[in-house]
Amino acid sequence: MGFNFTELEAGEEIVLGPITRTKTTSVSGGVGPGQGSLSHTSGRTVGVTTQRVIIEDLKSPEKTEIIPNTNVQKVFIKRKQRKGQTSLTLLRVQPAGGPTVKLDIGGLPPQAETMIQDLFPNATIVESKGNKALLIVAIVIGAIVFLTCVLPSILAIISSLIGGG
Repeated sequence: MGFNFTELEAGEEIVLGPITRTKTTSVSGGVGPGQGSLSHTSGRTVGVTTQRVIIEDLKSPEKTEIIPNTNVQKVFIKRKQRKGQTSLTLLRVQPAGGPTVKLDIGGLPPQAETMIQDLFPNATIVESKGNKALLIVAIVIGAIVFLTCVLPSILAIISSLIGGG
């Protein structure tokens, strides 16, 4: 299995992926017998070769994004522990002077970190820790507890000091 539009160069080999993900959006509606529906499928194929990161749009070859491995400045990974086994996910890469590009190539063995460092010699590996959604939920709960429990007590103390003094 290879890429849909991108030809590999001489001596270039696919190392990670390619992984194809699709998303279908459907809309249906109308009144009476003339009801209709529309659907749109989009997606992309991502992979890493010995020389570059390739991100292909499934429908538009002109939207293919190619990043030379030597231009990658940061590589974001995440470790997962499942059933006593550790695996890595290559979340995204950030090329020099550009925005991060989502790859989401998962199920890699822990020793793949060395391979990732070799593939991207100019990059720093950044490990993503935890889920930001959990942090946001904890902050919101903390704020609610503060506003409903602590703040009224503080206001009662201040008003008794001001009014009773």
